Amino acid sequence: MQKRILIYYVLLPFLLVGCMKHQNIKFNSTNSMCLDATVANLQFAGCDTVLVTNPSNGITKISCFKWDKKAKDSTWINHEFYAIEQGIKMPEDVNPICSDKHLTMTSAERD
Repeated sequence: MQKRILIYYVLLPFLLVGCMKHQNIKFNSTNSMCLDATVANLQFAGCDTVLVTNPSNGITKISCFKWDKKAKDSTWINHEFYAIEQGIKMPEDVNPICSDKHLTMTSAERD
């Protein structure tokens, strides 16, 4: 009986995950886990084109420029993200979501 419970609740979910359709995420890895995760999440949410602006005063803006029509309700699509270099004061109108040794990733609603 316990063996069946183990199979149903522990092993079955792992088997099902292996059978699920996987989405390919393509980007150039950086030295920042926060930046990489943000770009990967944007693409996974349905973003076809991620726009990354040139840094200005230690702040880089990242947003979805072109997205799948089904993705319009995603927070990843409806927000802009700001990579703020360590040591730069964070603006008050953004929310931090991730931090690593290189930067703090923040988000704000799209204007």
